Amino acid sequence: MTKSEILDWFSVNNASLDANRILFVLGMGMMLGVVIFATYRITYAGVSYNAKFNVGNVVMLLIAAVIMLMISSNIAISLGMVGALSIVRFRTAIKDPQDTIYIFWSIVEGLCAGAQMFKLAFLSTLVIAVLIVSASMYYHAGKKYLIIIRGGQNLCTEEILQIVGSRYKKAVLKAANYSVGHSEMIVEVAAKGALDSSVIDTLRQTQDVVSVNWLLEMGEHIG
Repeated sequence: MTKSEILDWFSVNNASLDANRILFVLGMGMMLGVVIFATYRITYAGVSYNAKFNVGNVVMLLIAAVIMLMISSNIAISLGMVGALSIVRFRTAIKDPQDTIYIFWSIVEGLCAGAQMFKLAFLSTLVIAVLIVSASMYYHAGKKYLIIIRGGQNLCTEEILQIVGSRYKKAVLKAANYSVGHSEMIVEVAAKGALDSSVIDTLRQTQDVVSVNWLLEMGEHIG
């Protein structure tokens, strides 16, 4: 093999990329992206749903599929892509650690679609989607709330715990702060579904209680 033949072998595409093949791969990738999009939308449990991030997962999947098509069609491009992608740095902070799962999920399924491993792509997408939805249902089965009670210096801790404990079996005093003329208590309760508003009303009517706030505890962050 001469030098010119070697150069031609590296420069000429090893696999033809016609329009039908490209559109078919992108169409399959879009179907996978819809599953990921719906899974994220259904299982999201944060305070503010980020639609841009969810759409970005679908776009990321299609980009990964295009990259895989380029790599599989030309050896020279594949070598160049390895060097180009190795210098890319993403410095955007991810607030929810679970968002990282969706990012890697989109990339992996995009690579599978670009490599035309559609059976692996669809089966893995369905299995992962079912697993995430099942885990989300398990997490939502028992919710934890933080009830923050603020009042004067005569606020009775035992009375507060008795009121909360009469409605919820698992009521734990997480923190208590006392100062001159002011006191604050944080009580954690486990509830199925929404927090009973009657407990909040009873606490507000308790002697020396100034304000009552409650927050939903969601793993590493509170909403």
